[in-house]
Amino acid sequence: MDRLLRAVGWCALAFLLVLGVVALLPRAVQDAVPDAVIGGAVLVLGAVGARRVARRPR
Repeated sequence: MDRLLRAVGWCALAFLLVLGVVALLPRAVQDAVPDAVIGGAVLVLGAVGARRVARRPR
């Protein structure tokens, strides 16, 4: 259960990080970036974080 909560935390952190970066971009760039690219970035960062949590300790 602890690992699951950590993985969810990493996904939430990735989501907030991507939203923060997008919010800092100029408005013209925000409009030009498709929503699928933003969603893909969240999925990739979340998967990397979840994989880091799911690995067994050495």
